[in-house]
Parts: sequence; C-alpha cells; structure tokens
Amino acid sequence: MGFSSKRSILRVWLVLCAVIAALWLSNAAVLAPTAELFERAVAWLSGQAVLAQQTLPRGRIAFVSERNGNPEIYVMDANGDNLRRLTRNSAIDDSPAWSPNGRQIAFVSARDGNREIYTLNIETGALVRLTRNRARDDSPTWSPNGRQIAFVSDRDGVPQIYVMRADGSDVRRLTQTRTAESEPAWSPDGRRIAFVSARDGKPEIYVMNADGGSPRRLTNNSVADSAPRWSPDGRRLLFVSEGEGGSLQIFSMTAEGRDVTPLTAINAAKTRNFAPTWSPDGSWIAFTTDRDGYLEIYAIRVNGTGLRNLTRSRTNDYSPSWTAGTTSESSGGRPTVTPTPLGGGRQIGMQR
Repeated sequence: MGFSSKRSILRVWLVLCAVIAALWLSNAAVLAPTAELFERAVAWLSGQAVLAQQTLPRGRIAFVSERNGNPEIYVMDANGDNLRRLTRNSAIDDSPAWSPNGRQIAFVSARDGNREIYTLNIETGALVRLTRNRARDDSPTWSPNGRQIAFVSDRDGVPQIYVMRADGSDVRRLTQTRTAESEPAWSPDGRRIAFVSARDGKPEIYVMNADGGSPRRLTNNSVADSAPRWSPDGRRLLFVSEGEGGSLQIFSMTAEGRDVTPLTAINAAKTRNFAPTWSPDGSWIAFTTDRDGYLEIYAIRVNGTGLRNLTRSRTNDYSPSWTAGTTSESSGGRPTVTPTPLGGGRQIGMQR
C-alpha cells in the first residue's frame, strides 16, 4: 500500500473519530449511525457537499400502488414522506403524469368500462374525463405550456400517437403507420415529441416534430428500447433497454442519440429497472425496480450514486412522475389542500 493511500485512510479515521467525539459530547451520537458518519467523512474528503449528497430535491412524486389490493394513484414527497392516496375505486387507475404547473395529474382509468384518460385538479378536486370511445387510451403526457396532452390510442385499429387540448377537445392523430407507436414524451421546449416505434422491426426510440412531422430514429439496437423521458434542460433523454436474462436497465443519451450512458447496472442479469422520471432540477431520477422481489420506487443520482428506496411497502409500487409541485412551509412541505379519495368517476371535494 502506497504512502498516499495510507495517508487517505488515516485522514478518514481521524475525521470519523472527530465526528463521533463531537456527537458524543453533545449527547447526539444516537442520531447518526457509524456507517452514516463514515459515508459523510468520505464525502468530505472527496470535496463533495454532504448536504447536497444526502438530500433529494424537493417536490412530489405521483405513482401507482397496489398496497390496498388494487392499482390506485398515490402521491408522496420526493423523499417518500407524506404519502396520500388520491383515487379509490374498484377499477385500475395508472399512468399518472403531472401537469407542468404541478396542479393537475393526468392518468388512465378503466372506471367507466375501458381505459380512458382523466385529469385530477389537486387544488380544486375536479375530476374530468377527457376521452370517450370504445378504444384503449393510454400514456398521457403534457405539453410544456400545459395546453395539450399527447397520448396513445388504438381507436383506428393499431396503437398510434394522438394529441388533444387539455380539456379533451380537438383530437388529432400525429403518427400514421401500420405498426404500434407508443410512449410519447414532450420535449421541454415544446417543439418535439420522443416516442417508441416498431416501424423498423423492433421497438426503438424516435423523435418527431410536435405536429408529427420529420420522424427520426435515435436508437438502433438489437434489443427493444422504450420509455423515453426528456431531461428538464432538453439536452438528454432517459430510456429503458432490454438486457441479458430478461433484465431491463435505464440509460441516458443526448437528444441526438449519442453518448449512451448506463444509469442502472446492479444485478443486471436479474433485475428490471424501468419507468424512469427526472427530478425537476435534473440531478436525480426516480424509477421502478423489482430488485427487492416486488416493484418499488427508487431514486438515484444521475451519476449513478445515492441509490435509495422511496416506497418500502413490500407491495407493487410503480410508474413514478416527479414534479416540483406547490407546497406550504406551514404544512411541513405538504400541499395546502388534501384531496378526498376519488371514486366512481364523480367529481370530488377537498378538505383543508
């Protein structure tokens, strides 16, 4: 072992001893386990800010949970606190997507007989059904200005990408192929939509203009790619790619399809990591994983560090959507209104 390595170990040990001694003197040692103190000492030595490393960005995450026996929409703070159930009915509610201002959630529900798209206003409690047809409507995603919603529908036979106003009017079809088109994701500047298409034989990531024009393929792999998600600055895209043994791993790439970088690679042959979402500041991602034997929502920094479980319910939790949201300091970071559980497709009231 070289001199510099010995010196680094000695510095870690001295810092650790100093921290433990200071906590003991202040009768606070019980509040910080030794493992955490060691991690903080290492972070200090590497010149990184401990607080920034340990704290997730503020905001809220909407997601789907089966903890009460049926897929319903829930919301929690970005660190997993203040869990609240938003929907309550015997049908499946899933695919939540926050509006740009954090006041509404678009989601999919089969409460009226087949899969349709709804919006829930978190502030007023208004529940609005946006689509009405006998086909399956899925995967809502908001335009950056909040005026439109892109989605997937098989109303013309094969799943294609459509767009409508946020009130459900003026529905237009954007893709015109005979193969499945799915998972639209609007770019932050509102000019492009990333999506998944099998038009060239297998699912790949494509991007097109917001009016459906000039489609261009970004990935060209021997396996299926899915779930494109734009970074808040529009420079990169997350996506999910199949791996060996049926695993799913999350990657990022530039908006032009270059510089492909893996973000998850833990037990690559055994785990499925999918449904990623960016934090509002672009420094973290939340995603779904089955590494614990059931689906949970984890968060990880974009540099691949800081992995943590946010849900810990030991039931299936999945499909996170992250927003900066609107919170109240007086309510401890919680929304100032709490929705009464939804049921049966009716409008709901709010409790203060």
